Amino acid sequence: MRKISSGSGESLVEVLVSMLIFMMMAAIMQGAISFCTNAQHKSEQIRKDHAAICEKAWNTDPTAAGGTASFRFTAVSADGNLTGTTTLFKVEARLGEKKVSYTDAEGNTKEYTFYVYMEPPGTGGGSP
Repeated sequence: MRKISSGSGESLVEVLVSMLIFMMMAAIMQGAISFCTNAQHKSEQIRKDHAAICEKAWNTDPTAAGGTASFRFTAVSADGNLTGTTTLFKVEARLGEKKVSYTDAEGNTKEYTFYVYMEPPGTGGGSP
């Protein structure tokens, strides 16, 4: 028969300290998981809002905002260091805008204005 020495095993204090450390780690993990879940839900809502805004912007006809823009195209070297001085071609465009309103997840109605380039005057395009 063997005699068990008094120094073997864990004391009550050691068990309580290890339980406390385990509980603290579990609380930290729960907080991290909760944060990630909330971030994922927020990201999904942002994607839904963005998709709704893009769809409405795509399907909204532009209105003339007044003014025109002129885009001048010149030759550039392959490495991008040298720019030519002669205009190869120029494009005129009328400035327009699209106003899009939508309702977000909280029920707030928001309106965004997108500025677009329209056909130049006299081209006979379908836009105003």
